[in-house]
Amino acid sequence: MTIPAPAATGRSTRFWWVVGTVAVLLMTGLAVWFGIAGSVGKVHWNNNGFQLHGDTSVDVRFDLTRDPSRAVVCELQALDETHARVGTTEVTVGPSESSPSRHIETVRTTSAATTGYVDACWYAEP
Repeated sequence: MTIPAPAATGRSTRFWWVVGTVAVLLMTGLAVWFGIAGSVGKVHWNNNGFQLHGDTSVDVRFDLTRDPSRAVVCELQALDETHARVGTTEVTVGPSESSPSRHIETVRTTSAATTGYVDACWYAEP
């Protein structure tokens, strides 16, 4: 006994593959657009290291990627071996000739630190 083939019903399989492919491409393009739009014009930083100076301070080394014509404020922190904050400061980095730019700033501490880093950066108010 043979089983009859199902009757064709409306749209072909090829049509739905095309519709699905177009939908996936549109959603991918939208995700890329949102990702790029969310990061354009923002301040980005990379922590590049630190140097301890006894119990009194730590130098934090970092790179800034930003609009070089604008000043940036960064909050720097120093932590001890128990991850308690032993120093914090805000530094203003003026406009520069290029981006990215490397900076070294000092954080004074209340006790011996084991690390120093940039916690946040933002554009300074004009």
